[in-house]
Amino acid sequence: MIKVLLTGSSGQLGHSLIKSKPANICLITPNRKELDLSNPKECFDKTLEIKPDWILNCAAYTAVDLAESNHELCFRINKDAPKYFAKALNIVGGNLIQISTDYVFNGTQNYPYQTDQIKNPINIYGKSKAEGEDEIQKEMKNPKNYYILRTSWLMGQKGGNFSSNIIELLSKKDKIDVVSDQFGSPTTTISLANVLWELISKDKFIKQYNLNKYPIYHWTDDGITSWYDLALEIYSISSKLGLIEKNKIIRPIKSSNYKTNARRPLFSVLDCNSTQKLLNIKRIPWQKSIHQMLLEKLKEKNLNI
Repeated sequence: MIKVLLTGSSGQLGHSLIKSKPANICLITPNRKELDLSNPKECFDKTLEIKPDWILNCAAYTAVDLAESNHELCFRINKDAPKYFAKALNIVGGNLIQISTDYVFNGTQNYPYQTDQIKNPINIYGKSKAEGEDEIQKEMKNPKNYYILRTSWLMGQKGGNFSSNIIELLSKKDKIDVVSDQFGSPTTTISLANVLWELISKDKFIKQYNLNKYPIYHWTDDGITSWYDLALEIYSISSKLGLIEKNKIIRPIKSSNYKTNARRPLFSVLDCNSTQKLLNIKRIPWQKSIHQMLLEKLKEKNLNI
C-alpha cells in the first residue's frame, strides 16, 4: 500500500481525489483541526509522525480578493506550509505533489505559458503560490522527489467555484454580467484528480528512466475560453440537466467595468504538452469535462434529496 497524506480533503479537489482513489492507496485525510496549514511547525511535525510516501498538497488559501488584505495568512498557508512539508519529507524520504496555479504568471502574452517561463504574478495570491514553488525547489534535496503541478480555472461538483457561483446566481436572478476579456482553460477536479493518481502510479517508471528532469508541470482541460463563454456553457448544460431554469440572460462586460480587489491575468492558458508526454494521456475538451462534472453534481444532488 502507498501511504498518501492529502491536505485539503474537504475541498473540491480533495472530494474528487477521495472518490477516485485507487485500491492500492492508503489515504490519510486530516481535517483543519488535525492539521492546520497556517502553522508551519504543525505541517513539519505531522509529516514526521505520519511518514507518508506522498504528500498531495491540495490545500491553499484561494480567496484571491481577500488575499490582498490578508497577506500574512495567505503566505503562511501557500508558501510556508509547502516549505515545511518539503523539509520533513527530506527526513522521512517521501515525495511531494504541490498544486499550483496559472496566477503565477502576469497574463500579458497571448500564447500558452511554458512550464519554465519566468513567473511574474500580479496579485498576492499568485505571489504566495509562486514563492511556495520556490521554497519547495530550494528545500527538496532530490528534484526527482517532487512535482509542482499548475492548473487553472478549477471547478468541481462540490464546493465554491465559478460553476457553482454561476448556477447559484442564475437560480436567483434573471440577468447576470460576466467578464468577457479574460481568457484561460477550465479544468475539472475530476480530470485533475485522474492526473494526480497517474503521477503517483507511474512515478517508479518515471524515476527509473529519469523522465522527471524538470519537475514543474501543467494540467488543464483542452481548449481556451473566456469567463463569459464558460458561463454560457455552464448555463446551457445546467438548464438541460434541470439544475437551473431556462430563459436567463448572461451579458458580457469588460474587466475594467468589474472592479475587484485583486488584478487578474487577462490570458493565463498553460501549455500542457510535457505532462501529456510524461503520462501518455490526452486532455478532454473543456466542454465535455464540464458536462461530466455537472452530471456528477446532479447525481450527488439527487442522492442527497
